Amino acid sequence: MGTWDTVKDFRKYANQYLAAFTGTLLMLSVAASYGWTSPTLPLLLSDDSPLPITPDESSWIVSILVLTSIGGPIASAWLIDGFGRKIALLVAVIPSIVGWILIGVGESVEVLFVSRALSGISYGMAYSSMSVYLGEIASDRIRGSIGTLLTVMAKTGIFLEYVIGPYVGFRTLAWISLGFPSTFFVLFVWLPESPYFLLSKQRPEQAEKNLRWLRRSSNVQSELKMMQAAVERSQQNRGTFRDLLTRGNRRSLIIIMGLGALQQLCGSQAVIAYSQQIFDQVDSGLEAHESSIIMAAVQLVTAALSSSIVDRVGRRPLLLLSTIGCAVGTFIVGLYFFLVHQEVDVDGIGWIPLVVIMVYIVFYTVGLATVPFAILGEIFPTNVKAVAAALYTMFAGSVGFGVSKLYQLISDEAGTYVSFWIFAACSAAFVVFVFALVPETKGKPLDQILIEMHTSTSRSINCCRGKKQQPV
Repeated sequence: MGTWDTVKDFRKYANQYLAAFTGTLLMLSVAASYGWTSPTLPLLLSDDSPLPITPDESSWIVSILVLTSIGGPIASAWLIDGFGRKIALLVAVIPSIVGWILIGVGESVEVLFVSRALSGISYGMAYSSMSVYLGEIASDRIRGSIGTLLTVMAKTGIFLEYVIGPYVGFRTLAWISLGFPSTFFVLFVWLPESPYFLLSKQRPEQAEKNLRWLRRSSNVQSELKMMQAAVERSQQNRGTFRDLLTRGNRRSLIIIMGLGALQQLCGSQAVIAYSQQIFDQVDSGLEAHESSIIMAAVQLVTAALSSSIVDRVGRRPLLLLSTIGCAVGTFIVGLYFFLVHQEVDVDGIGWIPLVVIMVYIVFYTVGLATVPFAILGEIFPTNVKAVAAALYTMFAGSVGFGVSKLYQLISDEAGTYVSFWIFAACSAAFVVFVFALVPETKGKPLDQILIEMHTSTSRSINCCRGKKQQPV
């Protein structure tokens, strides 16, 4: 493709990228809440802490956000189907704004707990709503890259916290971070609602208007008819939890729940939340916060690159590569900490865990951090998509809470190496799951994907092939 063709291609999809970029500013905000703990906990645990806390309280500061994120999808599922994807996202940002304000003015650890609980609600609402919105506004050709923008912006939020946090007070960091959700709210209020939702509410004129803006074209009748057909098919059912247990939806639910568990059990959340404390145990020649910044930068760059290749390479190959890489990486890091635990002289090889963690982050980000959200927006009918997204976020949040809370406990009681070897074992086990069950959806219309998922003769191995199948 020549330069001019690339420019024309970007212009064609410019409004979709604009809507996706503005919307995913919400992800930047809620992910910043998660990344906030890495530079802040060492400060609060230090001897000259501005707000002294215990190690147990520090683990709750991390895990409360994940725990309350489980409740977010309950509200967002009702808002998504009742009031729209756009309204759900605008409401989701409000607890985040209040949470940052509480950190800025709070004088006790209890206030921090409340702040983290509110941020967790936003976290859960955002993750369960955003993939639905992105999946429904994007053209088939760029749906994968737009879906992975969710993760790119999330990693940007973590990176900003890692970069700013070590050099300002934790209250100042909160006031700076308040700008993220505020900016999202001011800008996103002007963006369009999903045409799928408008069609489901019998508002075809507004759906056509929004689709014309998104596609930068007045010739959208053909796509609008396809959307209408998909909506009508989806609305034949009531869109309840029971509908998720039908044959095609049950298969989709198993896939997305498995990916949600894998995202957490590979150790990603523990590494991100406790990165500065982990690097404090590694004699790499760098300060712990410097290593954390490098890790966050690597993660951001990798997320950006994965968003450009997910529609070329495909979902399934990236997931397999990512899962295998996480298994190998966490095993090697666990081996280093095991040698330290056995009092083996590791002088001179402290750079190994640093490099391996960076490689681990690359493998995690290129697949597990990005692809599940793209798949979530693709393999469920419109009428159950919100329920599925809510269940996915709640389940992943439950597993993530266990990982966040138990990591500190296991590491303190048995050794850091035990935690990392548990992550390695879980990742290795899930390689089989990804290979056997996860379908390939690259470049396929949403309508075709749903037909394949609901057709008894369409197995995952068939869906994984690059050739397009004819609808049956």
